[in-house]
Amino acid sequence: MSRSKIIAVAAAEKGNTETPPGSNKTKYGKWYGLDGYAWCAIFVSYVYDKAGHPLEAIDSPKGYQGCQSGYNYWKRNNRLVTSPQEGDIVLYDWSGKGICNHTGIFVKWLNAERTSFQAWEGNTATGNDSDGGNVMLRTRNKSSVRAFVKPFALDKEPDIPAPVYLLKKGDRGSEVITLQKLLFDLKYNITVDGIFGDETKNIIEQFQQKNKLAVTGKVDTQLIGLLQEAAVKPPVSDTKITTGSYIRKGDSGEVVLLIQQALNKKGANPAIAASGVFEATTFAAVKLFQQKNGLDADGVVGPKTFKALGLTNV
Repeated sequence: MSRSKIIAVAAAEKGNTETPPGSNKTKYGKWYGLDGYAWCAIFVSYVYDKAGHPLEAIDSPKGYQGCQSGYNYWKRNNRLVTSPQEGDIVLYDWSGKGICNHTGIFVKWLNAERTSFQAWEGNTATGNDSDGGNVMLRTRNKSSVRAFVKPFALDKEPDIPAPVYLLKKGDRGSEVITLQKLLFDLKYNITVDGIFGDETKNIIEQFQQKNKLAVTGKVDTQLIGLLQEAAVKPPVSDTKITTGSYIRKGDSGEVVLLIQQALNKKGANPAIAASGVFEATTFAAVKLFQQKNGLDADGVVGPKTFKALGLTNV
């Protein structure tokens, strides 16, 4: 194991950029088999491979392409460390929301307090930390770090565990609902019903194929990570409701959540899940509420229904 070799290989890539600018097209993407894809994790995978320490197959046989999928994999396998060494992997969370959105290779601490460090990173630039298109040595604050990682590749005799699938066809329950909400937020036409049936399996296969993953129709922690990362890129701000706005079946977000909470406060029976997704049960609850309050029972939440729900300042 040569940690210094990892750093040397990364340093030799300094100044390499994507061509043309803004395209995400690099030699790293071509090597990985996913050219034109955001490439910070692909860069780390490339460096490890060229240094003679190929990463474990996380998203593909060549390593990882998603920061959150890498985090989920390494966390599940107890590879997170609190005192990183030269060559360890670093995963960042700029927003502090618990989703990793950039990654690099730890070089060294810059102060005795261990609050500032250097890292080699791909797809970065001054003013654009995680999609800047360059290979650079960056100075970072520990406060932006989600995790430091010692991957299996740095073990003398790596003992890489077999994949563990969390969800598959036939499963039911809250974890399936969480999965379906992620797919819904990614604009897939999916019913959020908590049942992992053919529809959910087919959509998972579509996502896997689109992202050049093994097409299994099954869900592991890495796939969940890719979905989580995709769902927060780019971040979407909550929309303010103004007079004349209408919320209907198929919508999702903070406003839908407020509607669901208001329906429950008004005595929805049965109570509905406050999920933020306007699905069939919410639609039925809205229609019933409208009927009871002398409104047009069309299942659409417009100005009159907002007012009846007490949501006058949303």
